[in-house]
Amino acid sequence: MNINKILDIQNRIVPEMSDLLLKRYEILKVISAFQPIGRRNLSTKLGITERTMRTEVDKLKEMNLIDIQASGVVLTEYGLYLLSEIHNTFYYIKNLSDIELRLMEKLKLRRVAVVSGDSENEGFAFNDLGKKAAEIVLDLIKNDTVLGISGGTTMACTVNQMKRKRGIKNLLILPARGGLSDELEIQANTIAANMAEKLNAQYKLLHIPDNLDEQELNVLKKNRIISDVLEDIQRIDLLVFGMGNAANMAARRNSDKNVFEKIESESLTAEVFGYFFDKDGNVKMQTNSVGITLENFRTVKNAVGVAAGSSKAEAIYAISKFNNNFILVTDEAAAKRILEL
Repeated sequence: MNINKILDIQNRIVPEMSDLLLKRYEILKVISAFQPIGRRNLSTKLGITERTMRTEVDKLKEMNLIDIQASGVVLTEYGLYLLSEIHNTFYYIKNLSDIELRLMEKLKLRRVAVVSGDSENEGFAFNDLGKKAAEIVLDLIKNDTVLGISGGTTMACTVNQMKRKRGIKNLLILPARGGLSDELEIQANTIAANMAEKLNAQYKLLHIPDNLDEQELNVLKKNRIISDVLEDIQRIDLLVFGMGNAANMAARRNSDKNVFEKIESESLTAEVFGYFFDKDGNVKMQTNSVGITLENFRTVKNAVGVAAGSSKAEAIYAISKFNNNFILVTDEAAAKRILEL
């Protein structure tokens, strides 16, 4: 009997077991986010009476999931491990497979993977998002793959959660685009190099920033090293990318006032690879970005898009309208919002 069937039977016969699991999961999750935290503060955040919280804290301590210190309640190593394991089981408890199917049907995508929770507000959900994306990417990597990856916190998390793997022959990893005015850790160059280190792969860097004017870009593109990387980018057959909210991405790019005015006047909702889209997936604006093009995006053999949180729902929806030839990795919060659109 598979896990889905077992959990279904459990929910039918002893539904209170799932309720208790949910309650203790929420307690552990809040402790993880705010530790060390006092019991009174914990009960306030969860809307549980102090008496009930005291009982639950005592039980969790008996199970060696938490430790009570002078500064407050903290998770033990075992509690941290079990919290991650519980989070994974919510895929079955919340029937996320059904949400995946509904989302795949609505967006007409090749495949959809949904992790439990809200990645924008829950550290465990964000890490699970990266872990799921990393697993899918590793499954797609074969010998002689040219892999391109974009920048951003979600891509950095995906590489951080990726398991080390050896024995892949002739794997080349490239930044899918030039840099933004971001921290070094979430630049595409840095992320590509970190992934290459984990996979014992070759890599090349694109030493060129986004948002230069056209004349400056044309001069830089003639540089032999840069032109070599740009030619390799055209050969990408596995693309890993994030999707952004149009206004947020314009802010990250330190865009001019007219860019924000266009975003507002034309109700632009999404950005990817320096292109801005309306809710129906129409390209309405392009920055002087360098790297992968929309033609590459549409024709690449395998693509994995990773974006989560309810604020990314409109962006995911718009990008899938433009091109549905990719695998989406998202979270419960974004999935439910997309289904409402």
